[in-house]
Amino acid sequence: MASSFSTIANGPAYPAAPGYPVPNPCLSFWLQGTRSSSLLGHRTTSILPSTTDVAIIGSGISGAAVAYFLLTGHNPPKNVVMLEAREACHGATGRNGGHCRPDCYRGYKAYKAHFGKEQAFKVLQNEMDTLNLVTEVIKKEGVDCDFWRGLTFDIAMDEEAAVFFESNYNEFRADGGLTEGIVEWIGNPNEAQKRTRTAHALAAAEFPASSLWPYKLVMHLLKLCISSHGLNLQTTTPVKSVSTDEVGEWLLNTDRGTLKASKVVFATNAFTATLLPEFLGKIAPFKGQCSAVVPTHAYSGENMLDHTYSHRYGTNSFDYMIQRPKDGIVIIGGDKFKVPIEQMIGNTDDSSKWEAITEYLGGAMKNYMTGWREEALGEGLLHDWTGIMGFTPEEVPYVGALHEKPGAFITAGHCGHGMARAFTCSRGIAALIRGESWESTKLPECFQPTPERLAASKTTVEEVWCHHTKGVTHL
Repeated sequence: MASSFSTIANGPAYPAAPGYPVPNPCLSFWLQGTRSSSLLGHRTTSILPSTTDVAIIGSGISGAAVAYFLLTGHNPPKNVVMLEAREACHGATGRNGGHCRPDCYRGYKAYKAHFGKEQAFKVLQNEMDTLNLVTEVIKKEGVDCDFWRGLTFDIAMDEEAAVFFESNYNEFRADGGLTEGIVEWIGNPNEAQKRTRTAHALAAAEFPASSLWPYKLVMHLLKLCISSHGLNLQTTTPVKSVSTDEVGEWLLNTDRGTLKASKVVFATNAFTATLLPEFLGKIAPFKGQCSAVVPTHAYSGENMLDHTYSHRYGTNSFDYMIQRPKDGIVIIGGDKFKVPIEQMIGNTDDSSKWEAITEYLGGAMKNYMTGWREEALGEGLLHDWTGIMGFTPEEVPYVGALHEKPGAFITAGHCGHGMARAFTCSRGIAALIRGESWESTKLPECFQPTPERLAASKTTVEEVWCHHTKGVTHL
């Protein structure tokens, strides 16, 4: 098991550099279904360019969206090179649940405690802005990625979760947050169970969300940028280190040579601290597990689910679930507490999975959903896989210009929630590269990688997750 979480004998745990993505990762459901992709093994030029105006490190949704907004916007740079350690979009984006689901109320109190009321409102608004932007781009560019937009349920499976949901909902509204026509609170257990088809539900909230095939979205954007806007994509070219020369140009060192760039974007998520040590402990890898399940007849055809889902126990444990309208396959991810959390935080090995979580995910639908019925041969667990997320202590990403590193920008640390944030963050990075103001990005100020934010607390992600005490909430 690859891990960047080290332990001193008889002492506390501490974070170590995450290193580089493992060379032989497992395949997700999404990656299995796209083995015909023309971008597998793609290198726009056989030789790595020696110079570029803008270099983007990472080809997931963050990197692809930066390239898209930069190259299709006004005054685009003449040359953009994207460097990817693996195949394109074979990191976290190619392994997530395909769930673009804004938080419309639930994280309000925690964000307010960290950043104040104004910023908490901005964080939540940003997620709705992201859903709208994703919808807009998919429609504008005619992206075939099984996009569906509708509603989702937050479902409280115990009293602690019900109190957590309702207290956030009430405080958000009391402070002036908008819920009318956006969030519906379902506080009656019988009604929650009936509407969600979830046995033992105590309460639920309904609000907007969408689902899609994430790899297909990213591939469409990359192909568009390559064919129409001159993007140079170099796969299987990990950046081993970065530095600057005597005139301030960025030097990206790889095994295939060094690329010199005037500006560089770190869309490196969990692996950021390998290249930028100041983010050690501030963006930490976190290994998650997801699955694809073939539904029984009771949840097929006209009986398919018409919402996406999140089932939550307490304030820290939850599973997310979507049923794909295209083929009926259920994508369900969770439960991080089936193995010791110390084995997940800092773990960068997405070539392996945990059998305890495989067993859990294989039985999750039967445990949650009323009338699931016995599974016939060919029904039930189809496939499961792992992926590496990047978490921050406050559970918001680092987005913006890097302090005292002219020409360097970051969008990373999306905390397993990148589908609901990355598009607007990448659009903001493109604006900053063009020289526009932070205000023009409409992003929350608390996302910025300021020295004050990095120095505000010595608490690392590892300490938050591994040593949290009662009353500390993970969003």
